[in-house]
Amino acid sequence: MNWYAIVDVVCVGSGAGGLAAAITAAEAGANVLVLEKDSKVGGVTGISSGQCWIGGSKLEEKAGIADSREETLAYLEHLSQGLGDPLLRENFVDKGNEVIEFLTDKIGIPFQVVENYPDYYYPALASGKGGGRYLEVAPFTASNLGEWADRCIVTSYGHHYAYSMSGEWVRHQDGTGPRIWDVLADHVSKDERCAGAGLAAWMLKAALDRGVNFWLETPAIRLIVEDGAVIGVTIPGPQGERHIRARRGVLLATSGYDWNKEMVTRYESLPEAGTMCPPTVTGDHLVMAADVGAIPYAARAPAQNSVFIGYKVPGELVYGLPSYRMLLPGSPHSIIVNHHGKRFSNDSFYPDVATKVGRFDGQEEGAPNWPAWLVFDQNMLDKYNLLPFFPGQPLSEGMAESADSIEELAQITGINASGLVETVQRFNGFCDSGVDPDFARGTVPWGALMTGDPSLEKNPNMAPLVKAPFYAVKLERVVMGTPSTGLKVDKYSQVINARGDAVKGLYCAGNAAAWIDIGGGYNSGISNTRGLLQGYVAVKDMMRKGGSAALPL
Repeated sequence: MNWYAIVDVVCVGSGAGGLAAAITAAEAGANVLVLEKDSKVGGVTGISSGQCWIGGSKLEEKAGIADSREETLAYLEHLSQGLGDPLLRENFVDKGNEVIEFLTDKIGIPFQVVENYPDYYYPALASGKGGGRYLEVAPFTASNLGEWADRCIVTSYGHHYAYSMSGEWVRHQDGTGPRIWDVLADHVSKDERCAGAGLAAWMLKAALDRGVNFWLETPAIRLIVEDGAVIGVTIPGPQGERHIRARRGVLLATSGYDWNKEMVTRYESLPEAGTMCPPTVTGDHLVMAADVGAIPYAARAPAQNSVFIGYKVPGELVYGLPSYRMLLPGSPHSIIVNHHGKRFSNDSFYPDVATKVGRFDGQEEGAPNWPAWLVFDQNMLDKYNLLPFFPGQPLSEGMAESADSIEELAQITGINASGLVETVQRFNGFCDSGVDPDFARGTVPWGALMTGDPSLEKNPNMAPLVKAPFYAVKLERVVMGTPSTGLKVDKYSQVINARGDAVKGLYCAGNAAAWIDIGGGYNSGISNTRGLLQGYVAVKDMMRKGGSAALPL
């Protein structure tokens, strides 16, 4: 075979998994090539919140926060709901901490603890923590990337997503100090990239400094196999296909399959779903790995996957198509109801809403909570965000139905009128005491932090719907690169085929890899940590099997 290029390691994809692998390999002296289908580096990581979740880290200890490996594993065990592999969960904790130390101490990426940012299930679980397990990077000055600044992904969804830091949101919740919008404006004026854009930028800089080669707008279309081992990949070229030799191994880090309608329907049971991911996320890993006997592995049922809820924004185009926005529910003066006009969840905590909208009812022979609507009054629009619109801004035409009364709103939307009127009256009554006996709204600290108003003393997530006009936004299912199905991997991130054997030379990281380590549940920040550690351990295994002593296991 004629080789167009010969390298040690090929990373397909440039999110957390691909970049961590590239940095680790280059630090060990390997020749590394990253193939990125998009025109920019960063993948889904670059448009994410940039949070990494891990317990028992040295950064957490340095911040004076008590935590342990055992508590972290207990928390993850609860999340798993009996699914997944306990040994891979241990690997997640141990190698997750190891890769953070490596990137911080050896590579110089400034991770820091997000203090007072609670786990999803704190304090409901004794193993949960009220802060310390979330990590994020310090802001990155884009000019330090030189010409690569324009080649590093920044979300198309506005400054809120690329120039905000979780720690700053926490610190400004009490209304003291400069307004959070002023803080964001300061980051924008300095072109300091934060969140996922910041994490991608720090990692790209580290990779470039170590001589990693990036080929953008270059998808891998096929694995090259010899005697059952993956020895390279095929890419398209202007005069035909080109073949890249990978002496140590190939890592697939292509995220999920958000833009592949057939896969989303098959694996998520969602015939209709939007996404905020780049359109390059099409399930390429599943297609390529099929050639070596790897099959899609469902680590959890679609009903357990907290697919986000969101809405369409008429008039806003992203990637040249009408955009979807993710909704974090729970703003005061709002509720979420089904077509019966009834609340059905703790609508200040998105995992509860997201799983219950998809619940199937055998008696109804359908999903009783879908379709669903966000119902709110003018007070909510005046005081809180419904991105991309900030307080006081009108919604785009066609985004919401509106009416001068709840009854009229129900008639316009097709929601059961008596059910909606009764629900609003009942919820408004709860707001007097701040106690929601139906669904315990406002009692989950994570939800209260994300969407609550700390000035509301009785309950940060509860205020009545009383000011006309009243609005209803029909909700959509929005996938965000965290799929139910992926490639099965072992603790070295090596792909496992249908017979249960490791495929020599083939590795997988991040959302392309099945969630066997975590199992049935989720906590934000886990996706990025999985990508980092799986890319890291994959390269360490490649080096070990290649005879290198530079990175002993």
